[in-house]
Amino acid sequence: MSQGKYTGGYVKTPKQGIYKNVIELDFRSLYPSIILAHNIDPKTLNSKCNKKDRTYVPGFEKRYFCLTKKAKVPERLAKILEKRAKVKKMLKSKKLKKDERIKLEKKEKQYKLAANITYGYFGYPKSPWYNINCAESISAFGRYYIQEVIKKAEKEGFKVIYGDTDSIFVQGTVSKAKSFAKKINSLFPDPIDIEYRGIYKRGFFVSKKKRYALIDSKDNITIKGFETVRGDWCSIAKETQKKVIKKILQEKHNAAAKELRKAAIKIEKENAKISDVTLSVQLTKPISQYKAKAPHVEAAKKLIKSGKKVEVNSIIKYVITDRPGSISEKAEPVSSAKSYDKKYYIMNQILPSSLRILQYSGIFESDILIGSLSKYKK
Repeated sequence: MSQGKYTGGYVKTPKQGIYKNVIELDFRSLYPSIILAHNIDPKTLNSKCNKKDRTYVPGFEKRYFCLTKKAKVPERLAKILEKRAKVKKMLKSKKLKKDERIKLEKKEKQYKLAANITYGYFGYPKSPWYNINCAESISAFGRYYIQEVIKKAEKEGFKVIYGDTDSIFVQGTVSKAKSFAKKINSLFPDPIDIEYRGIYKRGFFVSKKKRYALIDSKDNITIKGFETVRGDWCSIAKETQKKVIKKILQEKHNAAAKELRKAAIKIEKENAKISDVTLSVQLTKPISQYKAKAPHVEAAKKLIKSGKKVEVNSIIKYVITDRPGSISEKAEPVSSAKSYDKKYYIMNQILPSSLRILQYSGIFESDILIGSLSKYKK
């Protein structure tokens, strides 16, 4: 049995830029579907059976799973998916009361989670089904299927912008994409199935995985991987980035730059609230185990000194104040912060989070730091 880490899902790195008519195609529960389609279980791995009943793992010549042998993991997973399907069918009813719908939605999510973590059982040492070869095989099948879809999509004339583990983004028409998905599904074993998820009028991709933004016909925005979802960026930086992304997706590049300047000026004129500049970071270990002087750790020490209880996993909310000293020394618990360091928030929060997006439109720091902001130029 192989030990340690193994290769995960396949990622096709996007070429950064803005793309029009972006279509999302997504495998429905890819890893659970692979377990069922190939009967993946420690007991079926290389077990004796006829060659015609074997399914070989891509990239592993001598590794296969027996399709005809009964196995606990696929059987358990099939029951979970069956229950989820029933709940999803019930959710389609228009006669459901609000509380009934909430309960069913919660149950559906539970079944979905239970199905998705089945893959993790094979890689978890304390699991009764622990088998790294099984986990490795599932990801190998996953890489095979996503690469097959990408290869066939390109042959069909689609421009494949990005692909990651179980989904791809292509340029094309809705009708052609739906027809393509149907054609592909006829080639794959049940229940492996790729489906049309939607079309976006524009998408912004950078040359890193899991980092993109999309806007649909109703101007609803989907953002993945940017600072907007991270707690170690203050709310004004995150909200500004959202506005900048939206303007970029609307192809209003100058308006995007104005949004960034507007936020920087708000900080510079001290019109931002303390809540706008509050940072939130979780303590992952006891204070005594931190060797470096991190801002959130120093803020936590001040909370302890004031009599507050601080434990592992506590969320430390703090502000970088304008008092003298290093950044860590300037960190003050939000409950006692009365000011903020304008230069820090402009140069380390507001600008970096949005300029990394605006630079693709030819807008740089020198275009933002003008007028009253010019004093912050390096």
